[in-house]
Amino acid sequence: MDYKELVGTARRKAKRAYFIYGQDEQLIFEVRNALREAVLDEIGGMNHIRLDGTKATYDDALNALSTYSMFPGGILVEISKCTFMDKEAGNDSPLRDLVAGYLENPREDLYFFASYKYDNELEKKNFYLDSLKKKISGASIIEHIDAVKQKGMPEFVEEAFSKRGGALPKPMVSFIADNFKGSLLQLEKEADKLLAYSAGREITKADVLKVMTISDERHVMNLLDLIFTERGIGRNIRDILSLQNDLMYRGEKPEAVIGIIGSRIRLLFGLRPLIEEGRPMTEIASKLRTSSAWYAERMSRISGSISYKEYSRIFRILLESELTLKSSSVDPASLLEVMVLSICDAKENR
Repeated sequence: MDYKELVGTARRKAKRAYFIYGQDEQLIFEVRNALREAVLDEIGGMNHIRLDGTKATYDDALNALSTYSMFPGGILVEISKCTFMDKEAGNDSPLRDLVAGYLENPREDLYFFASYKYDNELEKKNFYLDSLKKKISGASIIEHIDAVKQKGMPEFVEEAFSKRGGALPKPMVSFIADNFKGSLLQLEKEADKLLAYSAGREITKADVLKVMTISDERHVMNLLDLIFTERGIGRNIRDILSLQNDLMYRGEKPEAVIGIIGSRIRLLFGLRPLIEEGRPMTEIASKLRTSSAWYAERMSRISGSISYKEYSRIFRILLESELTLKSSSVDPASLLEVMVLSICDAKENR
């Protein structure tokens, strides 16, 4: 379902129970806020229960979903950070079973909103929720929200500034939308920064280029995570190409993405000798220039999951791609797509 359609569904109170997940937390908040605005005037703040899914117990959630109001209008129960519903969570989670069971049979006098944010494109696909969709009541909805596409960004830019009293002329809205790459929460922070920096005067392109964070490598890193996984080279070609197309839509330079892919595979290959020699994780972390043991361990697993034959094939693909890029007039975006497909096809066991 489209993001705007989902907000409209919440405003109309068309569903009694909502489970929303996505990478852009602000989009989740927008849907939640639409439901709040629609129901709180009717039920009052005393009938609003909010729980943190990372801290709440099974009894906390059960009691909230079993609460009855002494006043007309019903109850609004929210559970945020429901990571127990993602695909990595164990099937024996009592909270998972409770929420799933409620979505299958929601109360008519209670509005329910549950959500979680994921941080990585690898976590986007949730087979458990996909299967649960087939079982839930018609009064419930389970939806994933994609990050905002570039073509929809001008509307969000205009809204972010106007609600802060900083109306922008259309050319400046377009300029910021073209340069900004990130989440809506980041956009609101950038709006605050620009308004504070301009101190009431008209915001200029120079202000935007000087103050606003206009690059977002997170999305490129997500692409790399889909290509190079802990099980080896990625298999989900459709998701990989979808994210790559999204990167191009966001305005990322294909030449830069090609360079970053090359840097990642060289980095992964450079870890192999350290891993095979049994070097401590602190040394691997030092080579990666990170203080995160989790990141060092993850990169080590990815490095070891790619065979030497696969490394050899990928390096040949990188060399041929760089040669083509430098010696011909080929479309860089098309070259990137062919390169990514070739890398995915470099698997030793297809």
